[in-house]
Amino acid sequence: MKLLRWDWQGPMDRPAFEQAFEQLLECSSKYHVRKWLADVSRIPLVGTDEQAWLSETWLPRFVPLQVRTIALVLPVSLHNQLVVESLLTDGRRQVRADIQFFSDVPAALDWLTTSADTLVQQLEQEWQEAMRKPGAVRQGRC
Repeated sequence: MKLLRWDWQGPMDRPAFEQAFEQLLECSSKYHVRKWLADVSRIPLVGTDEQAWLSETWLPRFVPLQVRTIALVLPVSLHNQLVVESLLTDGRRQVRADIQFFSDVPAALDWLTTSADTLVQQLEQEWQEAMRKPGAVRQGRC
């Protein structure tokens, strides 16, 4: 399963924000990722400049990556939920992905793995091990 799982870990300035999203493109391209589990539940408020950059610069570069399945854990913030909806509306004509929304990671994993309990447990264990490595995931390496 060519799955990229990512979650937002805290606030960052605009250059770091853009760098994080650039890293997602790089990792997805490098490993021919077809599925994303994107946990943006804790993403800080996304400003209008970041939203414009995502829509105008980042999204057109995401489209050719062939990511076909996206499980999106929605932001807690209503503002950011509206930002996500706006971006998806902007990209709907271009992005050919099956996108589903979830309130938690276990439900998203269940959907991505078509309820294969063993695979869900394996993926969760890999994630927990990766998160324990000092800085490996948090620095955005793929």
